[in-house]
Amino acid sequence: MEIPYTVKPRPDTGLYNAKLGIWLFLASEVMLFGALFSSYVLLRVGAAPGTWSMGLMDVVVGAGNTMVLIASSMFVVLAWAQLKQGNLAGYKKWKWATVGCAVLFLIVKWSYEWPTKFKHYDVWFKDPAVLHAKVDEGYHEIAEEHKGELTKGKDTTSGLAKVYVEKEIYVERYFKTYSEGKDSSNEAFNAAWDSGSLALSGHINGYQEAQINIDVSGWKADAGVSEADAEEVLAKLGANAPGDLLKKGGTLKEKATYDTAKRAEYELTKAGFTVALSVASYEDVKAHPYFWRTGRVNEDIGGKPRVRSIDFGLDVNSGDKKGHHPEVKIFTKDIKRLNSYEPKHSTFFGIYYTITGLHAAHVFGGIIVMLYNLLPIGLATWHRDREQFANRIESFGLFWHFVDLVWIFLFPILYIL
Repeated sequence: MEIPYTVKPRPDTGLYNAKLGIWLFLASEVMLFGALFSSYVLLRVGAAPGTWSMGLMDVVVGAGNTMVLIASSMFVVLAWAQLKQGNLAGYKKWKWATVGCAVLFLIVKWSYEWPTKFKHYDVWFKDPAVLHAKVDEGYHEIAEEHKGELTKGKDTTSGLAKVYVEKEIYVERYFKTYSEGKDSSNEAFNAAWDSGSLALSGHINGYQEAQINIDVSGWKADAGVSEADAEEVLAKLGANAPGDLLKKGGTLKEKATYDTAKRAEYELTKAGFTVALSVASYEDVKAHPYFWRTGRVNEDIGGKPRVRSIDFGLDVNSGDKKGHHPEVKIFTKDIKRLNSYEPKHSTFFGIYYTITGLHAAHVFGGIIVMLYNLLPIGLATWHRDREQFANRIESFGLFWHFVDLVWIFLFPILYIL
């Protein structure tokens, strides 16, 4: 049975089936992304002064990705035009160029933009004096380098650092403009600065983590675990003499990592043992971008913090000749909270990952469709009915233009405004 209107337009709509279907699909997509954009605007407008993350996105990279998608829209039109001229080789050339642009867009997202945010943090201090001291410590040299540009009549080190931070970091991120205290935004900044409710922003380059001793005692015979099973638990956790340890108690392991100690504590408690964890020493650990989780910064082990201090690379617009940024050591006893750039800690990033992730899913889906239409299974339609295949590519082009148009709206909203 032949399906009607795959090539010729329907008399009631003037559209062939594929084009009618894609327009209906795009109408639903407009409602979806429109709801997300509206939610962003409402949350942004309703946010209290100084609470909305700003100036955190890499505008150059975002602009580059925008140009990549615009180029891909041009390529998909050129591919369709080649089909209309009966040039299959030309179609393949421009279609592969479109696929290349889409893959490049996703690579930038997956390998650069998203990962750099997940290893980025804000440190909020309990005492404003600590915040100000860390600013002076980290920005002293940079402020001196920019003395002529930034002093504006101020000549103290703390004044230089404060002006630098106001102009280059916090006002860009939280208040957008810098106007010498003449507008409400800068007044809000000054109030936050005085109260210590601002945060240093940057990357965790390393930290001092506790090495933990695991001591066991008091195995309970009535815990529902047999003596043999309890000994087996000790053996699995590395006990040299599990029988003696079960009867007499003692140290199961010295200088274990935090994760090892907490896992052992869970298994031993379940087996009926009384477990005591104590900090034996602290060792320097190089930060892993996906390791740090903010809720565990100040967790105590035997009356001592799990992490004693963190080495924090501060955000600046320019580093030294080797690209290094100023770094300060921050003790966890001074930290009120440590916010990561993850959805659970930031409304902005919750929306950012939702919208950009959904958009990336559309780009990935487009790649799958394009590859299908480049492989023999998809090209079979070309050899059977060239006009129908050209119509199919035209319909896909409408979808791809929509995907690009969504990003053209996303870029200024999330990266610039």
